[in-house]
Formats: sequence, structure tokens, C-alpha cells
Amino acid sequence: MHVCHFCDTTFESEFFRTIAVGLTRQGVRVSLVELGAGSEPTWLAEANGASYLSLGATSKLHYPSAVRRLARFTRDEKVDILHTHLFFAGIIGLLAKRLRPKTIVALMRHHTSIVRMLGSRVHIAADKWMAEKADHVMTVSDAARTFMLDTDGIRRDDIEVVHIGFNFERLAPNVKDRLRVRHEFGFGHEDFVIGYVGNFVPRKGHRQLVEAFKKISLAIPNAKLLLAGAGMLNEISAAAAKVPKGKVVFAGWRDDVPACLAAMDLFIQPSLSEAFSQVLVEAMGSGLPVIATDVGGAGEVIEDGVNGILIEADQSDAIYTQAVRLFSDDGLRREFAHAGLQSVRERFSADKMVEKQFALYEKWMRPK
Repeated sequence: MHVCHFCDTTFESEFFRTIAVGLTRQGVRVSLVELGAGSEPTWLAEANGASYLSLGATSKLHYPSAVRRLARFTRDEKVDILHTHLFFAGIIGLLAKRLRPKTIVALMRHHTSIVRMLGSRVHIAADKWMAEKADHVMTVSDAARTFMLDTDGIRRDDIEVVHIGFNFERLAPNVKDRLRVRHEFGFGHEDFVIGYVGNFVPRKGHRQLVEAFKKISLAIPNAKLLLAGAGMLNEISAAAAKVPKGKVVFAGWRDDVPACLAAMDLFIQPSLSEAFSQVLVEAMGSGLPVIATDVGGAGEVIEDGVNGILIEADQSDAIYTQAVRLFSDDGLRREFAHAGLQSVRERFSADKMVEKQFALYEKWMRPK
């Protein structure tokens, strides 16, 4: 079986590492094809026999040639399943299928409302078209599947849910990493570090978190806020400017997210829109107590009051109230951290994700 994962952007992520390594161990031939002009992931050698190719499409003007190149690749390399990720990869993958009809195209939906929030009517229509024309469709949470059916109005009853799986050994709490990162950012031993990991794009809730932290820092004088992620938005920097200097730390893009999580004492996910809440599982897998907005798949990860706290989205006051509550109750923080760690290890392992994905591939390959 030859499976090609095709993505808009880089494969330099734990998700693709886990998929590629797991599938190659199952005997699957794995190809990684990137739409843009990237480079092979640093972990590629771990996925025995996996290959990487960049189509070098740096602008939409290059997309027609990318369609032709992808179709030739699937033909010449005898690709059985083309597994697409993200918006433009989905479109180009389905157009390439017209030139290579024998290839099975499986569309992976990693989002819920982001296209409706930020895209035009053309983007929304294209998103629906992809989901209805692909041979098979997957998404990352039950909430995302419900959104596709009820909000997007996608007409199919075979959408599969494959929860993202994690290598929890990589996320295990590490004292050396904790001390290193805290020293790097000037956090003292007594500082209470609240953190969030997410790129600075609209709908991630950074503004609401920073606004809440302004009040948190008054109630908890030794509180610090660590924000890791690429980019920046003017509204976030403006909100941070109203907090005493040195209280909010922008770490930028990091390739050591587990170490950054180890440096935190409380994780808060303030997103306004999510499909699965991957970083939430990573935080819980790192042994952190968590507060999260009840969006997307957060409710599939957190049982409110048992292994974490769920709050309404876009509510800075709720973030403030629950953060102060957990700071004031060390026993409750430990209880949530322990329960969270156990629950995600049981439900969201890398092995379970790979097993589910491999089983679907085998089913799709069977003669009809």
C-alpha cells in the first residue's frame, strides 16, 4: 500500500511524525508531498523508507502546474491513497484526481468555522465542494463532524472521526526543561506561570487571555503569562502594553513546545474556534491543570470539574475567575493535573490514531 500525505505547508510537526512513523511500521509506503517550497522534515529518517517532495508552488499562479506534477507523481509512484491536509491541498488533490482517476482521495478536515469566519463565499463553497467530492472524508473530532453536517450542510453520511494521537513520552514532565525555560525567560522559583501555545491568528483568543491576565496579575502579584506561537496581532500587543512590563512574555515560534509546557504551572486555552484542541491534549499530557473554552473538540477532551475546567468562549472575566480559583487551591490543581494526564493517555495515544487510520486505509483499498 502506498499512501501520499499532501499538505499546504511544512510536515515539521509531531502529528505528521507520528503518522509517518506509525504507518511505515505497519509496512505502508509513505510519501510526504508539500505544496509550497519547503524542506524535508528533520524527523524523516525516523520513518523508515518515507520520502519527501516539494512541489515548489509559492503562489497561486503555480497551482495549475502543481496539479499536473501531483497527478504525474501519483501515477509514476503508483500512489493508492492521496491523503490531503488543509484547504489548497484539498483542492489541488481533487483536481489531480481528474487526471489520475484511479487514485483514492481522502480529505482530512482539521478545522470547523475558520473558513466561514475568515474566507469569502467562494472559499466556503470550495470547502463544501471538497468535502462532497472526495472519495473519503475524515475529521479530528465528533464536534467537527457535527459542524460539517449541521452548519456546512455537507451531504454525506460516511465522515470518519480520527482523533489526533500523541507520543506522551515526549510530553512527560521534565524538571531540566522546566528550569531551563524558566531561566531563559527570567521566571523566578516562586512565579506562577500561566501559559498558552498557539500562533497569533484571529479567533485564537489571545486578546481575551491578555485582558484577563491584566486582572489576574493584580490578584496574583507573582503571576507571569507565557505565550508561545508565531506571528503577532496589533490588538494583542496593544492589550499587553496595558499590563506591567515583564509580566507578559512573547516567546515566538518554538520547536521545544514540551519544554515550554514544562515551564508552566497552569495552561489556558482561550480559543473562539477549534476543531480538536490538539495543544490542549499536549498540555494535559504534560501534567498541567487546564482551563479551556468550550469550543470544537474541547468537550471531548475535558470533563468539566473532573479533569479540567470548561468556560464559555470570549469571556475574559471567566478566565480571570477560574485562574484565580485554581491558583488559590493547590490540591484542586494537582487533582485536575493527575486526572487530565490519565484521561488523555488512555484515549489519545499515537498507537490508537495510527491503528484507526491504517484500518480505514485497508477498508478503502478493498474491492467494492
